Amino acid sequence: MGVPSLLACVMIAVAAAFQAPPAGGADPRLAAVRELLRASRYPEAEPVARAWVRDRPDDRRAGFYLGLVLHKAKRHGEAEVFLERAAAAPTDAFPEAVHAAHYLGWCRYYLGDLAGAKAAFLAHAGAFPQYDDDQFALGIIAYDEDRIEDAEARFRAALGLLGPGGSPKERAKNLARLGDVLLRRDRLAEAEACYREAIRLHEMHGEAWSKLARVLDRQGRGGEAQEMRTRQAALKAKADAGADAGSAP
Repeated sequence: MGVPSLLACVMIAVAAAFQAPPAGGADPRLAAVRELLRASRYPEAEPVARAWVRDRPDDRRAGFYLGLVLHKAKRHGEAEVFLERAAAAPTDAFPEAVHAAHYLGWCRYYLGDLAGAKAAFLAHAGAFPQYDDDQFALGIIAYDEDRIEDAEARFRAALGLLGPGGSPKERAKNLARLGDVLLRRDRLAEAEACYREAIRLHEMHGEAWSKLARVLDRQGRGGEAQEMRTRQAALKAKADAGADAGSAP
């Protein structure tokens, strides 16, 4: 099934928000919130999730989904309260409870609470050691705390978990961050290789282009660096033009 249209999402949200909650079983608003989240329709998802929480205040699953909606909408301070409650629930309280700590970790990270974020990601990684995004997150925290050796190990662990057949965008994300670590350690040739591979996998990774230019400058290859900046600018202009065309009536 494809991503719902805006009109379809709104209709789902309105119908679910006014539907009386059942005496037992899954709340009908669960499906509506999931559909809206998949479609990145966070403004439409919020009132549905809030109605669910209002009608079933003791339902930690409802709180989890409201927290997730707020987190996706980048309202991390509001999301943290709901996700903390969900993360404190027994792991069998509801199906998504086991992953609440991961989203809580990202909320805390964006709020500047590195210690709290690290604790949440470590808790989730302990339960799900094959989850690459925990390693990526712990790598970012290590980098921010100037624990460069640990950061390198975390990004390499994430890449190992993703494997050669992993999502190109996710691999590019980790390679670009690994490049940052190698650049910090003055391992310029290795950093260059990481940024080039990141761009090959995900051409629109703007930071990889700019960091690659910086590495080339550091190696005295100013002409190549300028070429990278020119290509990055051209790609950005093309993307901006496509976005403008897509938003035209």
